[in-house]
Formats: sequence, C-alpha cells, structure tokens
Amino acid sequence: MRQTSPNHLYFEIVLGLLVILTIFAIAGEEQILEEHLVIDQNSGLALNTYDDRESGGTSSIYLEDEKNMRWHCILRDSYSYPYCGFEVLFDKERTNGIDLRHYNKIRLWLDYNGPSQTVRISLRNFDPLYSKKEILQSTKYNQIEFNVALLNGVAEFSLKDFFVANWWVLENKIPPQLSHPQFDNITIFEVQSGSGKPLGKHQFRLHRVEFIGQALSTADWYLAIMVVWLCIILCFLGYRIIKLKDEVVIQRKRESELIEINEVLDMRSKALELQTKTDPLTGAFNRLGIEEAISIGLQDWYQHRKPLSLVMIDIDHFKQINDKYGHDVGDLVLSNLSNTVQQHTRTQDLFARWGGEEFVLVCRNTDLESARTIADKLRELIANQTLHKDIKITASFGVATLKTYENLEQLFKAADTALYEAKSSGRNRVATAA
Repeated sequence: MRQTSPNHLYFEIVLGLLVILTIFAIAGEEQILEEHLVIDQNSGLALNTYDDRESGGTSSIYLEDEKNMRWHCILRDSYSYPYCGFEVLFDKERTNGIDLRHYNKIRLWLDYNGPSQTVRISLRNFDPLYSKKEILQSTKYNQIEFNVALLNGVAEFSLKDFFVANWWVLENKIPPQLSHPQFDNITIFEVQSGSGKPLGKHQFRLHRVEFIGQALSTADWYLAIMVVWLCIILCFLGYRIIKLKDEVVIQRKRESELIEINEVLDMRSKALELQTKTDPLTGAFNRLGIEEAISIGLQDWYQHRKPLSLVMIDIDHFKQINDKYGHDVGDLVLSNLSNTVQQHTRTQDLFARWGGEEFVLVCRNTDLESARTIADKLRELIANQTLHKDIKITASFGVATLKTYENLEQLFKAADTALYEAKSSGRNRVATAA
C-alpha cells in the first residue's frame, strides 16, 4: 500500500487550510472589509453652534455641555424659517476634510426633545469648483431630513439617501453637473432643527455618529483573492520544477552507479563470459555476448545521445527447410547466413543469434534510416546467394531505434513488432518501427 510522504501530507494540510480561509474570505467579506469612522465625545474635534440670528431672526442656541455634545435652542417667530444648528468640524479651516466615498451607511445616536416632527443632518463638502473659504454656506449641503421617531435607539441611513439642498443649488447658482451629492471632502457634520416653524425649546444630545463602509470594493476583494491564489499556484509550480530537477539528478546518479556496478561485475566475470558469449553453431554472439555492445550503446545514448538501433532478422519458412532437408542442412543454412552477415557488417556492429532462426544486429551510433539501409543491403545479399546447394532462402527484417524516454525492453519490442509486420506483409522485406 502506497504511503503518503510527510511533504505531501504537509502540502495537503496547507492546501486545505487555504481553501477554508478562502471560503471564510468570501462568506465573511462584509465583516472582514467593514470599516468604521466614529464621531463621539472622545474624537477631539472642534464644535460650533449657530442660529437664525445671522439671518435676521431672534432665535437663540446654547451649548450646555460641550464635552458631552449637549445643546438646546429656542426658536422664535421673527424669521420666515427659524432654525438652529450644531456643527462638528473635521477641519477648523473648513477646507480640508475627510473622504467618505468608500462609506455607504451612517448610524446616529441622537437624543431629541422638542416640538419639531423632523430633524435634519448634513454632510457638507468643500470643493474649489463651487466653494469659497470666506463664504461658509458655499460648502455643498448633502443632507437628509427624517422623522424624530426614528431616533428611538439607533437611526441608520444609507449615504445614497442623501440629497443636495435645493435652496443651496439655487442660491449658489450651481450648474446641474455639480448638483449631485458629493462626499470626497466632507468638512462638517451638522445637526439642524427640522422644517416648518416648530417654535419653542428644542433639546439635543449627540452621543455618537458612526460611518460604515468597506476598505476595499467587492471587485477588488475578489481580485485580491485571485491574485493570492495565482501566487500560490506559481510558487507551487516553482517548487515542483525544483523538486523534479532534483529527482532527475538523483535518477541520473543512480543510473551512473548501476553502470559502474555492471562494469565491475563484467570485469570480475570476464573469463567466464569469454567461454559462454558465442553461439557454438553459428559462431555469432549469443544473448550474453551482445550484452556488452548493448551496454556501450546505451551509455552512448544516455550520455552523448548517440543513436542506438536494432535489426531483428528472421529466416523465412525455415521450418519447411528443416522438414524437407533435415536439421543438418538447416544448421548449415544458419551457419552460412551468419558468416555472410558478419562479413558484410561494420566493425562497430555486433551480430548475435537470438534463438532458433532469429538473429539480431546491434547497430551503435546508427539512426533509424541508416539501420534500414544496412538491413536492405543484407536482405538483398541473402536473397541473391545460395547458402546451401540449390536452396534459396530469404529473410525478413524489423528495424527500430531507441527513442527518448524508452528503455531497452521497449526497443526490442519495437524491433520485434516491425519484424512481425515484415513477415505479415509477405516476407523478404524490411519494416521499420513507427
């Protein structure tokens, strides 16, 4: 039973944890990315109050407790639209505020007691396109007015519910393209009495204002997750490439060690091999005899990429020769064919009897095309000679060459398959492996 290596187990654990973290990152997007901006008594921001006396009215406002942001005002019927207001200044100069564009909600903890049915809050934005520092009311009034009943507990609104005060647009001659809500430079948070003429005493206490938004957009969050996974995949691929290179180096070292071991064993058993590596009938090498040629050919292939090819030779209808003329004649045919082939092969080639009427020619440093040429010449030579009296014989040839990532067994199998193809196609021909 195959066991999981510690490295693989560690990788699977890490991968599982990353998948779990990704699920949490997607499912908990809102909680993870949620960002808060709080205004309360500990914010240390400047405060300001105002009333309609600056517009000719007689209302009055009193800041009772600055630390706890508590105030009250008395609205009087001496102005068409009596009002009073309380401001939290993000910038005392009223020009350099905060960017609220990535916030989408506002929560308000505000106590109110008085005759008004509504309360108005404003987020005032300064922009040089329409604002002037010396004109306080030139900052854009992004506002919302709501029923005081909503102040029971926590009032929550979307910044999308805010609109720009119409009187401000008309008074400042604002073009339509600049008359939309804008939150990129909010300098003032403002609480103001509601519309109409709610005359009398109005009491306020502002406990807390909280803006809620996302540090990143949903699209950017998913993009960040994708980038993280892409980096993980690239790191894993890099790690695997390094490991594969190490494995290749180790494998080559093992092959080299095996070759060295075989060389040592060959040297120690050389005397025995000299006695047993030739076929006594044909004088050709036997299977043991061509081991050295194959070993050298393999080394040349692995180390120097010198091609190694095999030619399998099979005498056509040899059984009929044995049956008709006897085994003695058959043996003479085998011996004569072996002599003919060995006389017409190169010194670098080794010829061996593979068994029965089958022979193999090991062609070192020979590609497939060259090996086929050799096989074609031998086939023609055998077909045109009389190897015993009036007996004409032919032979079929299968040619193969060692390919990348193939082993010796696959090379012999390819040559044998090609030989089978030659015999099946009518004999006395050469076939090459695909």
